[in-house]
Amino acid sequence: MNQFYKNYKKEIFLFLLMLVLELAMIFVLIQKNSLDIFFRSDGYQYQTLVINFINHGAFSLDEQAPFMPTDYRTPIYPAWLAVIYFIFNSFKPAIFIGAAIFSLSAPLVYLIGKEIFSEKTAFISAILFAVEPWAIFQGGFLAAEQIATPVFFLAIYLFCRYLKSGESYYIYWASAISGIAALIRPATLYFVLIFALLAFIAELRFSILKSFKTAALVILIFTAILSPWLIRNKIVLNTWQLSSSASNGVIYMESYLLNKYLGKITNEPEWEKAEQILGIKIYGPNAIANAIKNSENTKILADYAIKEIKSNKAAFITMHLKNAALFLVKNSYGNIFLDLKISNADIQSKIKSFLLKKDFFGLASFIKNVSIGSKILILVSLFWPVIIFLAILGVYNIFKKDYRNPLYWFLLLWILYFPALMADFHDISRYKLSINPSLFMLAVLGFYKMKNLFLISVKKND
Repeated sequence: MNQFYKNYKKEIFLFLLMLVLELAMIFVLIQKNSLDIFFRSDGYQYQTLVINFINHGAFSLDEQAPFMPTDYRTPIYPAWLAVIYFIFNSFKPAIFIGAAIFSLSAPLVYLIGKEIFSEKTAFISAILFAVEPWAIFQGGFLAAEQIATPVFFLAIYLFCRYLKSGESYYIYWASAISGIAALIRPATLYFVLIFALLAFIAELRFSILKSFKTAALVILIFTAILSPWLIRNKIVLNTWQLSSSASNGVIYMESYLLNKYLGKITNEPEWEKAEQILGIKIYGPNAIANAIKNSENTKILADYAIKEIKSNKAAFITMHLKNAALFLVKNSYGNIFLDLKISNADIQSKIKSFLLKKDFFGLASFIKNVSIGSKILILVSLFWPVIIFLAILGVYNIFKKDYRNPLYWFLLLWILYFPALMADFHDISRYKLSINPSLFMLAVLGFYKMKNLFLISVKKND
């Protein structure tokens, strides 16, 4: 045991640091609200899936018979919750067990960092990940991120091991685990293409045949992991899609957001628009899930969405590029403060309103009179702009040092993937969790670059 601690004391420290902070956040949220806060939104849907599967043998979001099957959610997280429910006859332990699993992300960030940069950079990056407010906030909620994030990071760690060592079995394991991650959280579905592309390039040093073979095996292994679920969807729902929420559902939401961007929709929620298109009534917490839980509705909504996007291609591209840039600097910390019952949790939007009006005196007066908690939120909201600025310096530094290093290109592709895919959606902090490690690593490098430049400048002046 002592030897184990000596060998992995930093990993243990990072795990415990993140877990303690998550448990503290869970305790405060329970005091300010109740335990039910952790079961809202996605949690409500996952509970419905589990109860229906246990009681009726149906993977369904219906709250009453006939319990029609769905592919709106992928199977692994509901299966995980079902095991917990079967053991404890309650979903409450999933809050704390999920937080513990999620805390494994911090040591995995450290291990990934060590494959690319120095141990010091890796450790500081992992600390930043462990203390970042949204990561601490998210850990207790019944949502796929609880287990998807560490599984995804494990796949990335193994891929980095492959790029560094050249041992092919690392990438094959990375591909398999990436498939598991996609079955937990479909947003990672296309990430395997980055693995295949870089593997193809890396293997060119041997032969073009080996490149094709390795890249093809990466895709085949990934597909093999997904295949039982895909076959089920084809047999039961007559569709090969992994998830209606991650394919046609995303396309519909993109068109809804596009229409909001164009001013065609004001306060009309997405499920009301879906009602109009489908000609049906969809009520309750599972509104959108009810709209697209069968392939026929999904196809109708997707056809409508594709037509809308094609008719407004230039506006869609402009909207997406703007949101991709904002994805990196925006935050959802106001939602944390709202759940913590801190006044003026919407202070960021109010400040934006003052700035748009160019009412700087009004802004100064407003900030002066808000609560201490709101002032803290203002400071915290500056966190991501600073991180992104430092990360840009880090990117410049690494490519100036060695632009041929495949690990550096992987970092860049890792960062670009999620904004390219998810930038238009509002709940950005959940999606940003997946790229926080790479951003923090680059930010640490950028910080030290600035520090070195400052020290050189001081010496010259002396």
